[in-house]
Amino acid sequence: DLVIVGNACRPSNPEVQAAIKADIPCTSMPRAIHDIFLQGRHVVVIAGTHGKTTTTALTGWLLESCGLKPGVFIGGVCPNFDGSFLLPRGDYFVIEGDEYDSALFDKVPKFIHYAPKSVILTSVEFDHADIYDDINAVTRAFRQLMHKTPKDGALFVCGDYPLGLETSQYCQAQTRTYGADNTQQVYAQHVKPTEDGVSFELIFEGESKGHFLLPLFGTFNVTNAVAAISVALQLGIPADTIRENLPGFKGIKRRQEIFAKIGDILVIDDFAHHPTAIEVTTKAIKERFPDRRVWGIFEPRSNTARRNHFQEEFPKSFNACDNILLSWPYNMDKLDESERLDIRKVVDELQANGKQALAFPEVEQIISYATAKARVDDIFVIMSNGGFKGIHGKLTDALKKRFAE
Repeated sequence: DLVIVGNACRPSNPEVQAAIKADIPCTSMPRAIHDIFLQGRHVVVIAGTHGKTTTTALTGWLLESCGLKPGVFIGGVCPNFDGSFLLPRGDYFVIEGDEYDSALFDKVPKFIHYAPKSVILTSVEFDHADIYDDINAVTRAFRQLMHKTPKDGALFVCGDYPLGLETSQYCQAQTRTYGADNTQQVYAQHVKPTEDGVSFELIFEGESKGHFLLPLFGTFNVTNAVAAISVALQLGIPADTIRENLPGFKGIKRRQEIFAKIGDILVIDDFAHHPTAIEVTTKAIKERFPDRRVWGIFEPRSNTARRNHFQEEFPKSFNACDNILLSWPYNMDKLDESERLDIRKVVDELQANGKQALAFPEVEQIISYATAKARVDDIFVIMSNGGFKGIHGKLTDALKKRFAE
């Protein structure tokens, strides 16, 4: 009846060729989601370079737990939904709006298909070097989303990113800024870490909505929560109902996820692969464990990270780490030498800034070094948008073996 072609498929894909030859209708995943699930519903699109998966899951959880029975679709695994989606049983749909293209025959950002009524714009920075030539191309993509948002809709834009604010000016809907400081229209104040997460007071357009407990850590997650709560308030959910249900959020896999505990040692898995994401993730973990050594173990794997676009930014993104271990860029030999991230230069700059930093060509070398140097209360933060050759389990096994002796 229909073939949905993912954006990783190329024209040479034999199944794509077979579908075309058999004259079977083909469409992209975003277009199929629109046609099958989104029509006739109030669609909440969460877009941006950073934080959109967590913010989408948070927003979806609040609408679900508060009784609106939304559809939810995220680019990650959320324990609250036992996966990455929730089928709609009501009038709302919350969806992560990716700026990546839709399919080989549908070269527009995925979010263009999603017919938004409400939008959260978390951030605008350069990413996806394989499809965007420069930051101007990225901002043009997000402007398209702004143009798609109707006058009677709503936009919440994070005030921490100048390009996000600039992009929001192309939106004709009612626009509110949000963040974790009082310069925004919606913001958190009296932010305090707790054993279970972070507590804060929410100010919505000058009015206090009371205190909330977020079961996540880090200022950036408070900002994500402010956006999610703002949408829930805009849709008419009472603040007391939101406050009651927010602590039930179970987070996202691969976002500050504790992979293993070996005594007091923690191995943490995180999807961070952009310099900003690395910076805020490791800062949040250091704030959570201020008296413990934090190891940042990073694989430059994404199409942008393994190129030299962030050559200057990467050394600055590990400030919260005490030790940094880097792998060589993923599939480095498949990139032209002029394009490659110079990992040795990253290490040199980190060392010049007083950091303990090394790079290794093989994962086994990283594991051997980290295991030999580990202390009984260290925190190992492993960051990659891929499998990193199974380093999470391998490092855990090595640490167990050493500290069991």
